[in-house]
Amino acid sequence: MALLNPWAYEIWRFVTIALLALLAGLLTGNMVLPALIASLGYIIWHLLNLVRLEKWLRSGGVSVPPIGKGVWGELYYNIYRMRQRNRKSKRRLADVIGRFRESTAALPDAAVVLRATGEIEWFNSAAAHYLGLTSPNDIGQRLINLVRHPAFSHHLTQGDYSSTLELPSPVDETVILEVNIIPYGGKNQNLLIARDITRIKRLESMRKDFVANVSHELRTPLTVLSGTLETISDADDS
Repeated sequence: MALLNPWAYEIWRFVTIALLALLAGLLTGNMVLPALIASLGYIIWHLLNLVRLEKWLRSGGVSVPPIGKGVWGELYYNIYRMRQRNRKSKRRLADVIGRFRESTAALPDAAVVLRATGEIEWFNSAAAHYLGLTSPNDIGQRLINLVRHPAFSHHLTQGDYSSTLELPSPVDETVILEVNIIPYGGKNQNLLIARDITRIKRLESMRKDFVANVSHELRTPLTVLSGTLETISDADDS
């Protein structure tokens, strides 16, 4: 009854106490004293339930809830059920975070989880290799204090992450990193991915050099041929 209709049970309890106080007043001829005693008893009963609730919550609220009737029984039950749901949600979240960290730990790219304010929450081994981060010393530190590069500091703090950024690795300046920042978690967190593009940049440089050399080699014979044709043309005119 308490779980199915707690307020009806509470009203029934209150009416019963009031009727008993009224009956006692009629029998004794004193309506005030029975009413005061009944009211005091009702208040003390609620205070005792508050004490039980406080002790149960202080213990963690994970054990079986106290037995109660009426609104108190419903309150105990709802709090217990809510805490059970919260624990299940936390376990699921921990599983998701665990799988995320396992997958990103295996990535060849540097991965760093940042708070919205820029503090480091987690990073993989590639981030330690490319960015020089150390665990656990750098957890909670602001990344811009550890990776000191003006363009990187501006990119991280300006808030527009629609474009990528290229910068040298703070560990080895010959290594070029492409940095991409992805907001997630309702924009309360950011995922920073730094990819080694040194080989790609080197290939691009080689391609540009090759094109420049070929253009130069082709330009020289063409210049000679053009001069020869002009000489022949001048001779014919003469």
